[in-house]
Amino acid sequence: MFKAYRVMSLLLLVAPMAQAQSAGGDAPGSILPSVDLATPHKAMLSSAEMLDRGREYRQQIGEITLKIQSQSEQAKSEKDIIRLACLLDKLTQVKADGNIMDQSLQTLQESISRRDEGAELHEYMRITIINQKAQALRAEADACVGSESNYIGPTKVAMETPNGLQDTPDQPTPPEFPPAVVERPSVTSPYK
Repeated sequence: MFKAYRVMSLLLLVAPMAQAQSAGGDAPGSILPSVDLATPHKAMLSSAEMLDRGREYRQQIGEITLKIQSQSEQAKSEKDIIRLACLLDKLTQVKADGNIMDQSLQTLQESISRRDEGAELHEYMRITIINQKAQALRAEADACVGSESNYIGPTKVAMETPNGLQDTPDQPTPPEFPPAVVERPSVTSPYK
């Protein structure tokens, strides 16, 4: 009896989903939308443009690596262990991203030679993500050093003197106010 109940409940759960899928997903009570998988998706860039941008990104990663290396050498010469540890961590991550970028560029070239648009698009997206990670690591390395990329210059302080005060540091003493007299309230409690 218990097996029959389980089988019946399972059929009741699966039947509406099977009807929705057989209806193509566009039926009013449908759960899943229909997707046309026959239409191929085209990339916005040509294969050569993808490869050129990938090479530019690889060059940028090389420049980021050199910059972080010079920052870490400076931290080492200044014997700043905390900054050095932070920079070495970022340097290791950037070098790993450079190795992954090299592999992705190689795979992109192979997929271009095979004329596999899906693989080309996949590898180009991977290259783009790696570049974004490297740019974020550059910003984090700058934060390790304490120099942010949005630094606009030294701070300028402007002082304004309110009306009635002199510009000199010796100011007259302010007038004294008479002391306030506070009277105690009368005792209203019957207990002493």
